[in-house]
Amino acid sequence: MCFQCLFWLNLCIASIKKHTIILGAGITGLSTAHYLSLKNKDFIVLEKKNRVGGNIQSIQKNGFTFENGPNTVLLNNDSITSLIKAYDLWDVMSKPKESAENNRYVLLNSRLQLLPRNPLEFLKSPLLNWKQKLRLFKEPFVAKHNQNTSVAEFISKRFGEGILHQFVEPFVTGIYSGNPQNMSAKHTLKLIWEAEQEYGSVIKGMIKKERKAKAKMFNFPNGLSQLTDAMANKLSSQIQYDCTIKSIEKSGDDYIIKSTDDTFSCQKIISTLPAHALSNYISDENLKSELNAVEYVPVDVFHFGFNKNDIKNQSQGFGVLTKPSDNKHFLGILFNSRIFSHISPKDKELFTVIVGGSRQKELCKLEPIDLENIVVKELMDLMECEQTPIFSNHYKYKKGIPQYDMNHQSLVDTIENFEKNNPNFHILGNYYNGISVSDSILKANNFVKINY
Repeated sequence: MCFQCLFWLNLCIASIKKHTIILGAGITGLSTAHYLSLKNKDFIVLEKKNRVGGNIQSIQKNGFTFENGPNTVLLNNDSITSLIKAYDLWDVMSKPKESAENNRYVLLNSRLQLLPRNPLEFLKSPLLNWKQKLRLFKEPFVAKHNQNTSVAEFISKRFGEGILHQFVEPFVTGIYSGNPQNMSAKHTLKLIWEAEQEYGSVIKGMIKKERKAKAKMFNFPNGLSQLTDAMANKLSSQIQYDCTIKSIEKSGDDYIIKSTDDTFSCQKIISTLPAHALSNYISDENLKSELNAVEYVPVDVFHFGFNKNDIKNQSQGFGVLTKPSDNKHFLGILFNSRIFSHISPKDKELFTVIVGGSRQKELCKLEPIDLENIVVKELMDLMECEQTPIFSNHYKYKKGIPQYDMNHQSLVDTIENFEKNNPNFHILGNYYNGISVSDSILKANNFVKINY
């Protein structure tokens, strides 16, 4: 026993001591570090890779600027606004074209079909027949759910099958690359779930809830990495790169973190690692099981550049999303150069094609060149282009987007119970309580306000 005490004592003496250690330098970890720095807290960020940003990865190549991760972020909370201003990026922020803000497409008979932007366009839209449109007026009289259910069941019960297939399936594809049959309505459709629960009707709830201005999208001249790089530069002395964690052990009131090269001791740990990565360091069997159960669907990201004059279809907007019945080999296509004008030369066009998710896992097993040949043919057909791309790029996420499935509440409850029993070990991440970049920044800010 004495030997063990001496072992930990020597280890603590030899270790790098910090009050707080943040695991991971993605947007959640960097945001947490930023807010801790404003309070002059003693911390360090440990990052496995030799760069920051996590899934945010902007690339500049052949005159194009493209994103391997998120392509746009919403200005939908005060935390992200203040963060951008803190790094003097507010005035250089790239704003989208008006058409990109307003125009979203789905497919109808394999052609682009504009989603309705107002009630009149909804009534005129060929996406639904009159019976399906009139079904919408029944929604206020449908009994509210007394327990959580799938996105598919929730929408079909309240709005009908037409709304589910033509509008919600593409929406879930765009954000989660998920299957609405398996996804939690309570956690995936949080706002409309809460509206139903509070007012007994989604329509009533959305009318009565305070209306907020439509959130604006943004990017930066050098891509979203311009923000994470600026954060890393300011926090450079508090980030350790190429740091592979081997183990995390509790020693009295402290934690001992061993990496390949160093040993760290701290009072508090804030993990922003993906669920499957964090599970390697957790001894609590309940939490370990829940973390391993979080599904991350694979995603292949393709970028294609064309000469503008070769593209006959000049439909302006954000992009197009598909549903299973479209029978396409892609989940969606972003019209990048029609969203932000600065990301390609004026005489060029840039498109991003997303493949994979819950319904296209088998496609992600193909060789990238074989998959590229399939999707570029469909892209060229849709955009009426006879000339092949002048530029292409591919990036693969074997574990891409976390799924908020029907087990999600169990995950949330288990994390809360773990943190209650381990009050100095905190867990943040995009695999629960919000998946977007803006969600991650807001969560980091709220966490630091409450705990520091």
